[in-house]
Amino acid sequence: MTQKILITGASGTVGKATGDYLCKEGYNVIGVSRSIREDSNCYTETAQIDLLDEDDLEKLEDLMKDRNVDALFHLAWNIPAENFDTYTAWEPNMEMFENILEASRNADVPIFINGSSIHAGTGDIGAYTVDANFEGTPQPYKDSIDPESDFDLRKDNPIKLLDPRDENPDSPYGWSKIMTERAVKQAVEAGYFDLGVSIRIGGVNSEDRKELEGEPYYPTLYWSHKDLGRTVENILTANLEEKKGYHQFYGVSDNEGRIFNIENSFVSKN
Repeated sequence: MTQKILITGASGTVGKATGDYLCKEGYNVIGVSRSIREDSNCYTETAQIDLLDEDDLEKLEDLMKDRNVDALFHLAWNIPAENFDTYTAWEPNMEMFENILEASRNADVPIFINGSSIHAGTGDIGAYTVDANFEGTPQPYKDSIDPESDFDLRKDNPIKLLDPRDENPDSPYGWSKIMTERAVKQAVEAGYFDLGVSIRIGGVNSEDRKELEGEPYYPTLYWSHKDLGRTVENILTANLEEKKGYHQFYGVSDNEGRIFNIENSFVSKN
């Protein structure tokens, strides 16, 4: 039987990249967003749903039950209202998260994937802030992300790679993402989901480019569409007896100068 996954925030870059990859691999992918286009070719099915609307949440719950959804990938987030560069939190983002967590639980969805962010763990890395404070970035991270340096933390001092379990936010946005991580972990421990995963997503862009103009440190946090899609696919097809529980890791490709520990149990080593 073909696995089915529902993606919230489906009109965003990460949602489209994930949906496009999984559709090409033959999975049924339901894209849900407040403003999604019905003719999107990234999904096998789409639905226009407002996660802050009580009636829409009932429709979403019924949709997940009717389609026997195997996994939920939550990405919906009002980025203009709350991002690492806004210096403020937008409470409805957490309300949306809590609503989708409850709806997934009520629909007996076994796998919940939470789209977190690297900004939950980069509180000491000034180069990744909106001000791009490279001089304020401590060593050895400063040398590793410096495009002019030959130092590569993943090879030269891997013990210092950032641990995806550490809570060190660089912004109110980062704190919000930590709160979502804690909530998913608690939900799994309470038995509401067989498998819960929080992915601290790095740099994903619509054109799948490893380098972006005006962002000299972007290549060290880039996450390719292929790596993103493959990771979600491996979570979707995981043996729930073997992988049961809560997992948390960074969604970053194995880039030169990478400062994130990207080991996770869902990506094959080949």
